Amino acid sequence: MLSVLIPIYNYKVTPLLSELILQLEDVNVLYEIICIDDASNTFYKENLIIETFKNVTLFKLESNIGRSKIRNLLAEKATYNWLLFLDSDVLPKKPNFIQNYVRCIKLNIKKVYVGGISYTNIRPKKDNLLRWVYGKKREEVSFSKRKNKPYNYFFGSNFLIHKSIFDVIKFNESIVKYGYEDFLFASSLFSNSTIIQHFDNPVIHKGINSTEDYLVNVKQSVENLYELNSIEILSTNNKILKIFKVLNQLKLTFVFSKFYTSLKKVFEYNLKSNYPSLIVLDVYKLTYLCYLENPS
Repeated sequence: MLSVLIPIYNYKVTPLLSELILQLEDVNVLYEIICIDDASNTFYKENLIIETFKNVTLFKLESNIGRSKIRNLLAEKATYNWLLFLDSDVLPKKPNFIQNYVRCIKLNIKKVYVGGISYTNIRPKKDNLLRWVYGKKREEVSFSKRKNKPYNYFFGSNFLIHKSIFDVIKFNESIVKYGYEDFLFASSLFSNSTIIQHFDNPVIHKGINSTEDYLVNVKQSVENLYELNSIEILSTNNKILKIFKVLNQLKLTFVFSKFYTSLKKVFEYNLKSNYPSLIVLDVYKLTYLCYLENPS
């Protein structure tokens, strides 16, 4: 009935699997859990124990293939028709998390079901603060808000999809670096008139990157955005890209590129502080996008 698919990269997945198996056994459904380790260099030995867990299979990749390819590979290995994708650094927020998804399966309606993401209310230390602030303000979106713009609030860390849909609409494997693979996947669902149904069944995102690591991811995502900027649906739904295109038309990207080179350390000082500003983060992204257009 249900294939639970979990990509792993440098994270201890045993807490998630323990909770999932507990809930899966409680609802008494046919299931499998497939994990693929994307060439992790930490926690690999700790995760080996999951091979002893019931109905769990672990594969280890020798080289890193990225967030899109690994999800497509997980789906290829799945036995059952319903695929539940979860990131390794999340935990179900509710004790009936699996039961809620099983109810969706029993409706036998081929939609994409998205449960949402939440973050702990405990403020982390300064070194991890930016990622938590971003998650709380930009990703932790209420069900009532998500359902009004279903394609805008799709996150690949917690969703259920029928395999017949996924076989047609896969993740874009041209995206190797971090960023925008979820947005393009949701855009493909929209283009193919596939319904995304949001409901209140969140996971808690536990893997809060350090600010240093998160800023590396931010820059990679902006590089992806720059390479994908010709995609119309992306340019009409991404505010930073929309501003970039206006600046390009006005031939002002060179000026904003200079802002990046001259103010980069000022931006990063704020983003690494006890009071990181998401407005500063947006400006950081925009000016870096302009720098990619005018690197000299």
